[in-house]
Amino acid sequence: MLKNIPNGNAVELDPKKSAEYVELGEFYFINQKWDKAIETLQKALEYDPKNPEGYYNLGVIFEARNKKPDAKEMFEKALHHKPEHKAAAEHLRRLVGA
Repeated sequence: MLKNIPNGNAVELDPKKSAEYVELGEFYFINQKWDKAIETLQKALEYDPKNPEGYYNLGVIFEARNKKPDAKEMFEKALHHKPEHKAAAEHLRRLVGA
């Protein structure tokens, strides 16, 4: 199955490839290569827009960079796709002060 993306190209949905990009995004994050981490995690979500780990990791990066509205949105998306995602729920709780 192909999914259209904004630049007009199509990407085949592939959860395994998405997971690989999430892992690579985490590597970039750990090495403080923020922009590359964001780009890589967004690529992960192109391959699987339901990947909660992609959203969670983007949330962590946005939170670390003090982009709280973006972080909140990513944690909410992670929880939408995986309601039992404890780390996303904890980060969201801290962000909204509940």
